[in-house]
Amino acid sequence: MADEGRVRICVHGRQRDDVGALHESRMTAVGRHDAKGGKHFFRYEDHALLEGHTVPTMLKLSPDGLLLLRRSPLEQRLEFVPQEERASLYRTPYGTMRLAVRTKELFSACRADGTGRIELVYDLFVEGRFQSSNELRIDITNA
Repeated sequence: MADEGRVRICVHGRQRDDVGALHESRMTAVGRHDAKGGKHFFRYEDHALLEGHTVPTMLKLSPDGLLLLRRSPLEQRLEFVPQEERASLYRTPYGTMRLAVRTKELFSACRADGTGRIELVYDLFVEGRFQSSNELRIDITNA
């Protein structure tokens, strides 16, 4: 029997930068799912984001949007709300940058146990300058 709340989170990203080059990434982690007040919370450790570091990450999925939080050694808060632009700060060991995300599409189909899929299309701006167009697909399965 699977450990209740344990999920496998697979993130596949496609990023087209400001000169048109396409970059793809994949990350898989085992994490935890909790649900409360109509919201889904996914917590996992990202080993692929920053070489040599594990970055605690939380996704909060609500009917209004998706919130991504990352902690030490990075501090990041990205809020994805369809058809809106949201600003935030991105703190790294090398300095702080102003970010903005302009969410074009957000689709989610998650069951009560957290399994399902989240799809996200957005543009990323760094210090007010267009950085990339992004597509994320997050598949969540029982671990």
